[in-house]
Amino acid sequence: MSDFWNNRRLVATLALLYLSQGIPIGIAMDALPTLLRHDGAPLGALAFLPLVGLPWILKFLWAPWVDNHWAQRWGRRRSWILPMQCIVLACIAGMALVGIHVASVWPLLILLVIASLASATQDIATDSMAAEHCSGPLLAKVNAVQIACVMIGFFLGGAGTLVLTGHLGQQLAFSVLALIPLSSLVCMSIWPLNDQRERPRKEIPKASLLHFLKKPHATTLLVLALFSAMTAVSGFGLSKLYLNDAGWALQDIGLLGMIGGLVTVLLGCGGGAYLVKLLGVWRAFGFGVALAGLSACIWFGMAAGYWPLVKSGVWFCVTLGSIATGITSVAVMTAAMRNAAGGTQAGTDVTAIQSTRDLGELLASSSLLALTASVGYAGAFMGGVALAIVALIVGLSLDASERKVLTPHSP
Repeated sequence: MSDFWNNRRLVATLALLYLSQGIPIGIAMDALPTLLRHDGAPLGALAFLPLVGLPWILKFLWAPWVDNHWAQRWGRRRSWILPMQCIVLACIAGMALVGIHVASVWPLLILLVIASLASATQDIATDSMAAEHCSGPLLAKVNAVQIACVMIGFFLGGAGTLVLTGHLGQQLAFSVLALIPLSSLVCMSIWPLNDQRERPRKEIPKASLLHFLKKPHATTLLVLALFSAMTAVSGFGLSKLYLNDAGWALQDIGLLGMIGGLVTVLLGCGGGAYLVKLLGVWRAFGFGVALAGLSACIWFGMAAGYWPLVKSGVWFCVTLGSIATGITSVAVMTAAMRNAAGGTQAGTDVTAIQSTRDLGELLASSSLLALTASVGYAGAFMGGVALAIVALIVGLSLDASERKVLTPHSP
């Protein structure tokens, strides 16, 4: 842990940045659908909410711009991170003033789209900063911090908002959440990173998506990223709506999500890192997908009435889904960070993989919500099972074809 201590300012800053980046998307894709449904919004009206995540899918389009343009005075990454953090902070403050109600859907949507756009842009610079300042064992540890903190931020914005709203009300809940981006903004302001390797702009080759696509295994990584995100949607999104309609209190649903987040970070991410080392990226991914499929299958059984909706069954499903999410996320981001490390366009390389992963999550979220409105929760959960099966097949196929490229002994 000496490398962590020696780079404690960098690690602390990255952790806060990743935490704040996850909050807006957690509010949009987790808390907002449940709160609006609680306020009486119809299921069909919630299907468009995952579109708030569109900037995370499209950010690959402007990632080369972020890599290629900056103010030399502020540095290549701080030039983007500081203003984007200010925008996120302002949007969260705006949501506290507007409040989450059916009547305020459009102002909320505008604020969340702006916050999502700023967070997605900041993520490009943050990932680049992590890849450029870390190497060797520290890179792997920072990658684990990245996955864990983004997920914690997501759960704070989602389940955390539900819990805080139930106890403090909406305005105080958003005020508490705003402390995280405020803290990361302060860290980036008072702890400037002295990057001795940062070169003048004219000495750095221009970044482009074409350069990424020409890299070895780029297509393989994109396929893996797409299907990794399509396995956890029913466990962390659809199930909350199902429990709300089944009569669960908001506080109980929020607590369930918070515990699921802890399981994801502690067992999912930790176990995922171990499995990647033991089995390799593809086989670890396949194991995580299998757990997600089993979770969706049990949700289907409860929604279809094959067995009763009991707390023990719900907790078991959430535990399985949480572990699965952590494992698949670690597998994907381990491959992405290794692929980008040592290059001159880390933001573009990592963003291309992340955008593909977010596309898979958006497609699954929208389709399952629309499916729920048509055929009910049982049919939608069965759709989650089908997605898991497809993802498992793809993962095993990638393992068979690329085992010599990414192995447990890869550096």
